[in-house]
Amino acid sequence: MNWRNLIALMFAQATLGSIGPMMVLLNGFVGARLAPSEALATLGMGMLVAGTASSSLWAAGVARRKGRRYGFLLGVAVTVVGSLACMGAILAESFVLYCLAMFLLGAPMAFVQQFRFAAAENATADRVGRAVALILFAGIGSALLGPRLGAWAAEWVPGVPYGGSYWMLANLALVAGLGLLLFRDPAPVPAASNQTVASQGSLWNRQFSFGVLCGAVAYGVMSLVMTATPISMHHHNGLSLEETSTVIQAHIAAMFIPSLFSGWLIGRFGPYRMAFAGLVLNAACILMALSGMAFQHYMIALILLGLGWNLLFISGTQLVATAWSGPERFRAQALNDFTVFGVQGVATLGAGVVLSWLGWVGVNGVSAVMLSVCFVVWLHLVLMKPTDLADPH
Repeated sequence: MNWRNLIALMFAQATLGSIGPMMVLLNGFVGARLAPSEALATLGMGMLVAGTASSSLWAAGVARRKGRRYGFLLGVAVTVVGSLACMGAILAESFVLYCLAMFLLGAPMAFVQQFRFAAAENATADRVGRAVALILFAGIGSALLGPRLGAWAAEWVPGVPYGGSYWMLANLALVAGLGLLLFRDPAPVPAASNQTVASQGSLWNRQFSFGVLCGAVAYGVMSLVMTATPISMHHHNGLSLEETSTVIQAHIAAMFIPSLFSGWLIGRFGPYRMAFAGLVLNAACILMALSGMAFQHYMIALILLGLGWNLLFISGTQLVATAWSGPERFRAQALNDFTVFGVQGVATLGAGVVLSWLGWVGVNGVSAVMLSVCFVVWLHLVLMKPTDLADPH
């Protein structure tokens, strides 16, 4: 395992990866200030996710042609430009410009999502899961650092409300760039003769397809339930903001802290078995969420949701990362991220609609359908068409 590269990637995950958590905090404030109506206040976050999904293919193309290091540094530059664009939109009091700036700011997140694949390429086959898990573990840093620094610097730029937060993000990106200068692209991997890809569709072999499905379901269920939880807890059931915040914090901790050992579990038992464990934990989340609407029900359900997301997403990432080698891997990874984060965007934007139309029961019912699809596919691969569970190849 190349520890120099891995440490550089973990550092960048904790700094450049702060884009998402910081925007979760800021978008509601800025959106409410600039949007023509309250209903549009969260549109900026939707544009951020859309920018990430639509940039996935471009980011992978840059990495394939110019190398991972070049792509990561380009992501740093785009973050700086996007941050300044957000400041300009706030100064101009233009909601349209703000949404466009948020779309631009979503583009570098497509490069951030490549950190886990870059980590996989710097590890031996038996340590891919551990390398990916360490990158996700570094996400705790971004989850804590982004919102805290964003709030601290909010008033740094006179006359631009929250402008200091975006100025801080631009500087965080530059700090991440300094760390990424230490990253070195691994030697090119030649495509195996039996992995010749003639068309985009031929990438979808069994392993790759299931890996993409795991990632999409992990993010779809997590985003749907997590986004709806604060509304259900506070607005629909009258639980306090402090209780709601505690549940979300516990959920985020459950998403990332298990990365300390989930990579070892995947290396020991294989990604197919641990994907199944992730599905079981997510199913337990749904059952707990439907069993009551007291504080303890939300707390236990969201912890189970975080644990299930961790196992299902890391298992899916390992399957995708090892499905193809050589130049094909960039196209495969781009397709994966486009699909996974496209699903996340739909789930995030649709959570409020599902909650208002179908209620909390409906949110969990839709989640159960997604989990059922993944479970049926797992049964087909593992039981009807047995796969070597210890080795994803």
